[in-house]
Amino acid sequence: MKYLVGAILVGVISFVVPSYAQEDHEYAKDVKERTLRIPTCNKPIGTVAARRFSCKAAACRGGTVYLGPGYTVTLTTEALGDGLADMLVTALANTGCFRVLERAAMQEIKEELELMGVQPKQTLKAADFIITGAVTALETQASGIGGGGVVIPLPFKIGGGLKIGKGSAHIGLDMRLVYVKGGEVIAARTVEGKSERWRFGIAGGGLFGTTIAGGWFEAFKNTPLEEATRDLIAKAVTLIVEDAKRFAPADVSVGEKVVMYDEKGNVVKEEINMPVSKAQREAGEGVVAGSVKRASYSFSHYKNVLLSEDFSGCKVVPTNFQVRGKAECVEMGGKRWVSTTYGQVILERTIPKFDPKANWAIEYKVALSQRVRFPQGAALHIGKQGGPLVVWIKDEGKKVTVNDHTALQENLVGKIVKIGIVKKDNQVDVFVDDKRVYTGILDPVAISKLEPKLIFDLHGEDIEKGIYTLITDITVSQE
Repeated sequence: MKYLVGAILVGVISFVVPSYAQEDHEYAKDVKERTLRIPTCNKPIGTVAARRFSCKAAACRGGTVYLGPGYTVTLTTEALGDGLADMLVTALANTGCFRVLERAAMQEIKEELELMGVQPKQTLKAADFIITGAVTALETQASGIGGGGVVIPLPFKIGGGLKIGKGSAHIGLDMRLVYVKGGEVIAARTVEGKSERWRFGIAGGGLFGTTIAGGWFEAFKNTPLEEATRDLIAKAVTLIVEDAKRFAPADVSVGEKVVMYDEKGNVVKEEINMPVSKAQREAGEGVVAGSVKRASYSFSHYKNVLLSEDFSGCKVVPTNFQVRGKAECVEMGGKRWVSTTYGQVILERTIPKFDPKANWAIEYKVALSQRVRFPQGAALHIGKQGGPLVVWIKDEGKKVTVNDHTALQENLVGKIVKIGIVKKDNQVDVFVDDKRVYTGILDPVAISKLEPKLIFDLHGEDIEKGIYTLITDITVSQE
């Protein structure tokens, strides 16, 4: 298998307008998720190979992939299956979590698996994991093509991409992960990749960097279908690593690589969060930064979930929170959010079983529009406004503070930001996008006087001017 050139995993999510909004207002058009999170490993879990994926999608008709009246691409389903399989194993190799076995060796593996144990020495030298799968959905909708459509016989290269005004694409894959030594299917997953809206100028080729090479993907270079395929691969990689890591050797650590991109697809920030391995934990080692050892913390919820609110049932105005100010429920990225519409909004929710003195965890997502003005931001007050625990995104989205202590100085404008807060005894830890940014000790007397409620304080000048703050996915758990 030839390694594919360029950045394989690039995830971009575009946001759509609320269904009830006027057509000339796109309330969330300025906010784009440009943060990609993929697994990474300090050492390989094992060797992986992928068999050619079959195609069961309606678009696969013999030797032709038919994507509707817009255009038809003449290619074999074998080219489709080989291209996806090669993309996936190359992406897995790029995580550092797997060694890759060339697809040319798959016939040998197939024979060994059919015999299962007859030639164990041959099996042991081959793959530890095999991925099999079938494409179950392959579709695209496009407008602005002009003429009666386009027929593209491979290996013709489009170059800058079809000049289509807008469109969307969807690709689905049923995949199985086989553990060769045990001869068992350890996971069966359905994965989908979607490109909801085509508004990024990707015909210019700037968003993704070097495009995927080889096979059928050349025909979809810089189109929504390529974006949907990248989305599919990113999701599949995360699921495969999650399923395979229980077979990892003791000295393997599985962490997370976070990559942030600007609007042109350039990497603006990259960081790796790597936990200690099982072997390190058994040896009593902590996370080492230079010569300094820090305790290793990660965000997690407690067993009892007291509140899980994604506003999926909200049509116009949220009714499950007490609202002071002007707020509406909007749609962004396929999810429902509560948005400020004009000025300050207070969302208050009493949670009867919530005990501020107990051990608990709170998680929520916020997003600030691309255009901001002071004092736009978002705060969470536990128990009462101005109480002993307040987490703020402030200073025009450029700072996170906890009780007026600076926890993080980073520009969070135009991004979806996940905030996590964990209380254990009198200690509180605050996480931003799963990275711990603050640890402090709470006053137990002050905490004991708090009411069982959350108060979100959101600031946004005017949604019609594109200046607003959004919130969703609020979860509260308790020990």
